[in-house]
Amino acid sequence: MELKIDQIRDGCDQFSLSGLQSAIPLSGGFANLNYKIRTDQGDFLYRVCLQQSNIDLIHWEIKLLISLRQFDFPTAYMIASKKGDYLIDTDHGKVMIYEFKNGHEPLLNPNTVVEIAKALARLNLFPDWDKFLRKNVINMDDCMYLIEQFKTAPMQYTKIYTYFEEQTLFLKEFVQRDLPKGIIHGDCFPDNTIFQGNLLVAIIDFEEACVDHLLMDIGMAINGFCFVDNQMDPILMNAFLREYNKIRPLTQEEKQLLPYYIQWSAHGMISWHLRYSLIYKGNHKQLKRVQELMNRVEILRETTMPKIEI
Repeated sequence: MELKIDQIRDGCDQFSLSGLQSAIPLSGGFANLNYKIRTDQGDFLYRVCLQQSNIDLIHWEIKLLISLRQFDFPTAYMIASKKGDYLIDTDHGKVMIYEFKNGHEPLLNPNTVVEIAKALARLNLFPDWDKFLRKNVINMDDCMYLIEQFKTAPMQYTKIYTYFEEQTLFLKEFVQRDLPKGIIHGDCFPDNTIFQGNLLVAIIDFEEACVDHLLMDIGMAINGFCFVDNQMDPILMNAFLREYNKIRPLTQEEKQLLPYYIQWSAHGMISWHLRYSLIYKGNHKQLKRVQELMNRVEILRETTMPKIEI
């Protein structure tokens, strides 16, 4: 799907953004269509929500971002339309417009990992999180349901499905224990962050944010920032954990369960790709990512976890 410049101009008009000069498509994920737009008022991110058919989830994200602004969290915030709304309907879908943060994806090094650790620890300490209850799209119940769908799925991947069922049952005991909860980003990967040099400018894309075990955010961030060539880098992992632990100390049980949550986060990503929409139609990019994550988890299970230095 590619938008015409006039379509974007019509959307901008609802936000009082005039003089649209350019609209450059940005490489996006599977859930959104993103453009960097240049207007007389400056640069902005023009986002068409492709996957979020549930309007309540979009409004949940809007409510959270409004609260995060008061919390002074480093992210790109939405701008309001002429009517004061943050989400509008257009002929090409539901649209939100965000501040555009200049920068780049980070290099993976101890300095950038420390920046992410500090930001995520602050987010995980977000107060009044119980007012934002929302279930993680990655959860054990949905994994079990997904296994049932494999039997009649239009696309059959015997090796993947066998692996997925076995790994789900292996992890079930570990990820359902009672651990500290709060707001998590849920998808903290380099392509969802903006850096200038080694300094964090913003963590973006809160579509997967929710309330869950805080260890889930740690496991996901380690998957995103502490693996090089699909191999865990113990230097990066320990840099992350040391800094995170200074702000939100991990409990002893969290330390013990961390290896399983690193696996669970990777497993959850596999479940996401299968559900949206690999079991229904072929997608080479998604299939390649699933196979990469499977290899990662298999290596994690077969090797001893690097010593955690907190």
